[in-house]
Amino acid sequence: MKNQFSKYGILKNKYLIGAILLGIVLQVIVVIIPAMAKIFEVTTLNSTQWIYTALISISPLVIIEIQKRINENKNQKECSYETLRNYSFK
Repeated sequence: MKNQFSKYGILKNKYLIGAILLGIVLQVIVVIIPAMAKIFEVTTLNSTQWIYTALISISPLVIIEIQKRINENKNQKECSYETLRNYSFK
């Protein structure tokens, strides 16, 4: 299994990019505009909090990609073991 981003290209899916940008814009609007912040009962974030928020938001993507690599390596090892086992007695 290839890495999905390198296989399909992250910038080729216009709908995905649009959805991500729309989500970012809506979240920033809720946090930055005082009237919206009051409605949703949130406070404005300082720069450190924005950095933490960005890192936490990106972390699932990083974790999933690491898991894919681990599974890919595991599957290759299992496949080579099965191949050796099946062909060594023939």
